Amino acid sequence: MMLIGILYFFIILIVISVSAIAGISGGVVLRPLFDFVGYHDVTEIAFYMGTAVITMAISSTIKQIAMGTKINYGKVFALALGSFLGGFLGQVILSAMSYALDDHVIQIIQGVLSILSLVFVMLFTRENIKTYELRGILWYALTGLGLGTFATILAIGGGPINVIVFVLLFGITFKESAVYSITTIFFAQAARLGTMMLDYGPARFDLSLLLFIIPAAILGGIIGGRLNIKFPEKKVKKIFKFIVVGTILINVWNVIDFTLSLLG
Repeated sequence: MMLIGILYFFIILIVISVSAIAGISGGVVLRPLFDFVGYHDVTEIAFYMGTAVITMAISSTIKQIAMGTKINYGKVFALALGSFLGGFLGQVILSAMSYALDDHVIQIIQGVLSILSLVFVMLFTRENIKTYELRGILWYALTGLGLGTFATILAIGGGPINVIVFVLLFGITFKESAVYSITTIFFAQAARLGTMMLDYGPARFDLSLLLFIIPAAILGGIIGGRLNIKFPEKKVKKIFKFIVVGTILINVWNVIDFTLSLLG
């Protein structure tokens, strides 16, 4: 278990450091990587990934606020409420799937939906995309609800999807969208982890791994949050695209591998 803890530490540190630059929690990358390692089942992966993501969200947000990032607290509150309810709803759906379906089937579903979502993200990651300039606080709450539910079902933070949706619906920049994305991720994951503890109890998980996971996520969030502020918008977009393409490839590999396992 020590070796798995060390492996998870370096995976989380590297992934979250890079991902946080673009407002991505890292969960969208971590889940398929944990799937690839193959040491834990769907429920355990969701718990460890969620712990890393929520830790990263806290450290990154604190760092960005300390360095002067401007935040609209009305929008943050609306997103927080919507994404918290979405995280709870998504975990209820995912738990029902876990009881009804084989782990590999769930992983295939999650992988395929992740690929489709990330392809959508790539299609809209371009200059001069049409935005809808929605302004009401209610829109932020509904968006948080939808994103929190979807990301939780996929067992990811949802960063790339969040960022693009915020840009499309609200006409804000990638860097501003990154801040709201982290807010959505934090509250959705908080609801999800709370629901998992009620469903399974702490005995279901090896909590000693948190000694590796939490420090790695804190360091990654701090590093990524600092670089997000220093990097220009153009560089943030390039990193964003690189992460999305890489994650699509990892998910394609995992879907093929899990499908072959089921057939074999």
